[in-house]
Amino acid sequence: MKPSLFYVSFILIVNTGGIAFAIEGAVIDSSGNKVLNNVPYHLGPLTAAKGGGFKLTNTMNNKKICPFDVVQEPSASSLGDKFTFTLINANRPRYLRTEHILAIGSGSLKGPCEKSTFWTIPDAEGKAPGNLITTGGGFEQRVTCFELVEYPKPKIGKVQSYMLQHCPGRCSGVSDNCFNVSMYVDKKGVRRLASTGTDPFEFVFHKVAKYPNPGSIHGVSMNVEIP
Repeated sequence: MKPSLFYVSFILIVNTGGIAFAIEGAVIDSSGNKVLNNVPYHLGPLTAAKGGGFKLTNTMNNKKICPFDVVQEPSASSLGDKFTFTLINANRPRYLRTEHILAIGSGSLKGPCEKSTFWTIPDAEGKAPGNLITTGGGFEQRVTCFELVEYPKPKIGKVQSYMLQHCPGRCSGVSDNCFNVSMYVDKKGVRRLASTGTDPFEFVFHKVAKYPNPGSIHGVSMNVEIP
């Protein structure tokens, strides 16, 4: 099964009350607030019926693995781990934006074999486990290059959902091709994020009560622009 390439065309309808929002493409959390760049958030499905949040795991099919994979919690009551989305942008804007390349961090190192906790897809066009989201790549590398887009369907209530794309060519200047991040279900029924699968992974951002200083992440210095 070949990865699906997804191209999104957006038609921006701008009125006098929404000019700044439309131009910036600001990402909005489940409470209706703008999502901060380089600050940790929980990620979860749009409805509780689709399971819980996401976390790192060191097992697959009852075997230990390292680096860790990104999987979904089966229980809707679990928020999972916290993840940090950081725009790859010279200005380091304060708020997260759609259709801009970014890296996704998972906090401190979890295992001795991890070089980093940035989300990584070793082989986007391959099969599992090569196309699963794992960790270990460097900031602003092909294997860690992602972008956010609004999920292409009407909103449910006031909550805006998003989908994630893996865009290795955009961090190397080779191409603009992107792979939809989807769900892959392993032999034990665990839902893992991958560059191929069924429908695109739809999720929302949930604010974390406390978060660290957004001035640095995993040793990468950030000059955050305050608009």
